[in-house]
Amino acid sequence: MLPRSNPRVVIAGGGLAGLACAKLLAEAGLPVTVLESQAYLGGRASTFLDQDGEWVEQGLHLFLGAYSQFRALLRDIGRPPREVLYWTDDLRFETPGGPSALFGTNPLYAPLRTLLGALGNNDYLGPLAKLSLLPLLAPAALPEALLRRFDRLTVVDWWRRASGSQQALERALRPFCRAIQFTDAEQFSAYNLLGWAHQTLIRPLRARLGGYRGARDSQIFAPLAAWLKQRGVEIRTKVALDEIGYDAQTGEITGFKLVGGELLKADVYVIALPAWVFAPKIPTPLRDRPFFADILDLPTAPAISVQLWFDRVVTRRDGFTMVAGSNCPVYQDQSRHTYPYAQGSRISVIVSPADPLMNWDDAAIVAHVRADLGAANPQIAAAKVVKQVVLKHEHHLVRPLPGAMTRRPSQVTPVENLFLAGDWTQQEFFGSQEGAVRGGNACARAVLRAVNRGLWT
Repeated sequence: MLPRSNPRVVIAGGGLAGLACAKLLAEAGLPVTVLESQAYLGGRASTFLDQDGEWVEQGLHLFLGAYSQFRALLRDIGRPPREVLYWTDDLRFETPGGPSALFGTNPLYAPLRTLLGALGNNDYLGPLAKLSLLPLLAPAALPEALLRRFDRLTVVDWWRRASGSQQALERALRPFCRAIQFTDAEQFSAYNLLGWAHQTLIRPLRARLGGYRGARDSQIFAPLAAWLKQRGVEIRTKVALDEIGYDAQTGEITGFKLVGGELLKADVYVIALPAWVFAPKIPTPLRDRPFFADILDLPTAPAISVQLWFDRVVTRRDGFTMVAGSNCPVYQDQSRHTYPYAQGSRISVIVSPADPLMNWDDAAIVAHVRADLGAANPQIAAAKVVKQVVLKHEHHLVRPLPGAMTRRPSQVTPVENLFLAGDWTQQEFFGSQEGAVRGGNACARAVLRAVNRGLWT
């Protein structure tokens, strides 16, 4: 899409959404400035070096095979997925003090594991529990637009109507909800659950789970930043947005005031910050408008990321492990592919739901994680932790309460020169890396449509 004019665009937020938006706008020839408050790019998907020179992750991230627009972005910047990712075709489930199971996830790449996993593992999920998942997930075959009606139900509401197998709820649905959106099944929209299942059903050959071959900063964000700069994009780090200027008479954004007092002016303004960071900065005259009131009202979920370095290898698995009956619902040993220089295992864990643990100190959280994971994997209980990092995020995702997913805003706002980008805007992948890229791409396309209508000639 070739623009009719070249309005200047400023994007607040250097995460995946802001950078994806900048990429499409730069390809169209628009002058773009990206502002990021941290010293590094990537937002909630970022990695950074700590005082020991070790890479630390804001949180454990997996790359789903269905992530098509994120995959395309990597190819476009000269980082083909085969160089950035490694694939696993199974998913392990564990329970503290209980049975474990290994399920193949792809009938093409792992046909035997997929078949044996579905037919076996009956001590973890019995035959009736497995069959009960079929009517529960059957609506996922519907077009995505029709799934929105399920946003009025929680996963537990829908489970009671369609299934009722307690084993299926506790050993499959609950750990999934806790791991994927940091929220328990009683608060988790059935639309969100079915939406994820829908993306797998429409791309069955891409039902794969990917991990990263290194820190995301070096694998993705540094190359993406270099690609953008080569095309004229200005990237400013350690620059935070303080206020958004708004002229009630003209109905336009007049500038971004930065912390420190600088006023940055442009023609088009993009908010690629998380919704909860943007909400308190919404200009007062706009707060009562329904569009912006909905953003102020979006519920959020906290998250705690724990990374543990051990003195020995505690698991030989490269893939992801789900833990039922625990609020440590997913972990990954990253010592072989992601950080292969680690002397022993390096485990990355998500604590979810994190609400009751947010006031705990780091030592108590680590002890809790070790106890839960150690009960499911005795090797973890026997090993010594040589380093630990705990990161608390008071707000990390839009909490998928009933009604929240369909209430997410579009990328186009009622203010003519203000646009939104992010995984919290309307797109089909909810809170995820693919959702961020899609939100950024949709925002850029909306800007270009406005440009071609002649709004800034």
